[in-house]
Amino acid sequence: MDLRHLLTLRTVVDKGSFSHAAEELGVSQPAVSFQIRSLEERMGQRLLDRSGRRVTLTDAGRVVDGYARRMLALEDDLVREMSQLSDHISGPLVLGSSTGPGELLLPRLLGGFKSENPDVEVSLVVQDTQTVCDRVLDDDLELGVVGAARPHRGLLFEPFVRDELVVICPPSHPLATRRRIGLAELASEPMILQQRGSGVRAVLEAAFRAAGIRMRDVDVTLELGLQQSVRVGVLDGLGITVISRLAVERDLAEKRLVALEVEGAVLARDFSLVRHAGRTPSRVSECFVAYARENLGDLVPPSDGPAVPAEPGDS
Repeated sequence: MDLRHLLTLRTVVDKGSFSHAAEELGVSQPAVSFQIRSLEERMGQRLLDRSGRRVTLTDAGRVVDGYARRMLALEDDLVREMSQLSDHISGPLVLGSSTGPGELLLPRLLGGFKSENPDVEVSLVVQDTQTVCDRVLDDDLELGVVGAARPHRGLLFEPFVRDELVVICPPSHPLATRRRIGLAELASEPMILQQRGSGVRAVLEAAFRAAGIRMRDVDVTLELGLQQSVRVGVLDGLGITVISRLAVERDLAEKRLVALEVEGAVLARDFSLVRHAGRTPSRVSECFVAYARENLGDLVPPSDGPAVPAEPGDS
């Protein structure tokens, strides 16, 4: 149904004549007559009584007029809401994430985005990489932040954040006065490592292999499951470790821990945004991605950067 015909009907009723309606609408009187006739044919009923000096509604016309008022009001609401989109962001933002960024990065980004856009309903779902990808593919999640995943023609991956890994030790440790440490020396130090399969450990093991160092020659004193467990172990003086710089930013700023770079190796991992290839991004998700990139700054990796993708466990 053409909404213009409903507008013409409403205008004829308000003005009381075809000629006055034509003048109001800026069209010819025959055009008004044609639109009313088309509407009456569509409804199969006569809608206007033209016998008097003033055009009035028939019984059928009153029914159509009631719907016309509501439909035209809805159109006005739609136009008004669309015009406000450029100035106002609202609606749900449900983001899926693997453990690493879900623990260390996204709560801060989502909190800042929410404070700037209070009408956005923010929700973060933390699961393993493959589950996040599957839920994006099933349209259960619009957007995910994940580590390495097998390419899929239904998914789009784009670089999101580079996670730099550093060696940490307490300020009282003999290494604390150093800025760098070599891989061979690192392997000989008592180390606390995350469990096998974690993303941080996978990056470190790859660096050792590239340097010809076997893991059985590394002095591993403890294996702990989570980055925060490893961090606490270092704070308690149980050994040193390799960890995401994001996980210890506050400790470094408050001088509870000291960070060292590793010579001759790039210890970093990249996390990616994942979207459904066939889905048009919502305005809320686009605004969040723009906000995140602006606030991440140098942490956004180049598309062909040297870091390795995070492992599926990526904690």
